Amino acid sequence: MGLDNNFYIEAALICVKIVVTSGWAGEAFRKALRGAEVYVVPVLRLTPVEVDVKAVEEAVAQSDLVVFVSGRAAYRLKELGAKLELTGKVVATAEGAKGAVMVKNAYGVEPQLVYDTSEDLAKALPGCRRGVVFHHGERAAELVEVLEVKCPVAEFYTYRAVPDEETIKSIPPADVYVFFSALAAEAVGERRPELIKGALAVAAGPAVERALLRYGAVVRRPPRGRIGDVVEYVKRLLEELR
Repeated sequence: MGLDNNFYIEAALICVKIVVTSGWAGEAFRKALRGAEVYVVPVLRLTPVEVDVKAVEEAVAQSDLVVFVSGRAAYRLKELGAKLELTGKVVATAEGAKGAVMVKNAYGVEPQLVYDTSEDLAKALPGCRRGVVFHHGERAAELVEVLEVKCPVAEFYTYRAVPDEETIKSIPPADVYVFFSALAAEAVGERRPELIKGALAVAAGPAVERALLRYGAVVRRPPRGRIGDVVEYVKRLLEELR
């Protein structure tokens, strides 16, 4: 009986060490890169922050475009009792179908603009009179920069991403490091520069790429920043390198 191609791919990945710095992406890498040693090391942790609910309600009431970078922001606002009337507004999310469901569950309105990354959403933003952006963890800087050209923007956070010092200390040496966040890249670069300088790092997005380059990494960036696309890109990259 012949062996299928997956056998040879898995055999080639034996002893390859990959560090994935986002916890929510880890399982996808483990499933796709069987044979490799995949270390899932979430270098950032989310902490809820105080939200001025009245300011949020007023900003949304005055806007015609509302962006939830993550649907979790909508859930958090609902938990805090924020009354948001989204009917008649352009509602957007950068968390794909999952984020759209969360926004609808929280406020009864299905987003019209549904994209998997803030970079992709930024390219699709329409003109507006006034916009509101609810960030998740870290600032979606490129999205805001694009939106500010179109209209005034109010920005809010429901969670902040902060470096997890102990987790960063525990990052093992690896053949490839994968980053989905510029803040994660900066957190590791500042605290563990010896890991990043000269290392092969995969950046899910241009902002992540710029951060890694500042710390001397050898950076590869997939065309798209969705988890599935990054996983496939890393898989092909490792096949090329072996």
